[in-house]
Amino acid sequence: MKTVLYVFSATGNSLTTAWKLAEGLENCEVRSVVTADPQKVGEADAIGFVFPVYYGNIPYPVRDFVERMRMEGEPYLFAVATCRGHVGAAAGRLDALLQEKGKHLSWAGMVKLPGNSFLNTPEEDQKSLEAQDSNIRALLNPIRNREEIDLRSGELGETPVDYPGNFRGIMADESCRGCGICAGVCPVGNITIVDGKALVGNNCVTCLACFHWCPTESIYMSKQDLIARRRKYHHPAVTYADIVALNREAE
Repeated sequence: MKTVLYVFSATGNSLTTAWKLAEGLENCEVRSVVTADPQKVGEADAIGFVFPVYYGNIPYPVRDFVERMRMEGEPYLFAVATCRGHVGAAAGRLDALLQEKGKHLSWAGMVKLPGNSFLNTPEEDQKSLEAQDSNIRALLNPIRNREEIDLRSGELGETPVDYPGNFRGIMADESCRGCGICAGVCPVGNITIVDGKALVGNNCVTCLACFHWCPTESIYMSKQDLIARRRKYHHPAVTYADIVALNREAE
């Protein structure tokens, strides 16, 4: 029985979660929603979506992938969301997209990990990182057993959110040295290096990869005063190269 996990990740929480799920599931492959062809999802006994929760919703790259996806057969469909606090409406929104294609999300779970938009204390972050393995192990049997939940029951909850849409608050200041790391981790190619400086375009998906991976802390969020210069985070088991490999086509 084959399982395929389609993952989106900017700072590593969902990527490590997908890795660990794949270790616990037999014959499991991890693919990126950014680089995988949605027209060639292929046959699998189970297909899972692993992603962070943004503003109580699914990330734009996940939504775009699902909207363009062509799926063969009737695989068991599930989702695992990573979040700082709550999944909000993410599972329900994903199910709604799938239902437009005549499919449905059978099951959804979550793994609490440090947020990359608003962080807890370092001590709280460390506690959630230490609990990651055990929390993921608790999800394996429901997936193996093809469990079903009623997403309309509110079991995972739904929180009204104000998604910022095309966020334009991210900029690079004068300390930018044009190293290109921000451009490398951007999953939608929204950052280019022009005249030795990072230039942020108008296609931001609010993943904040550029903000957290910048080695000189030159990326800031001008419209988010509370988090404009606060500490950076990425999952300790993930490197810059891992994110680039996930979100960029091979040269």
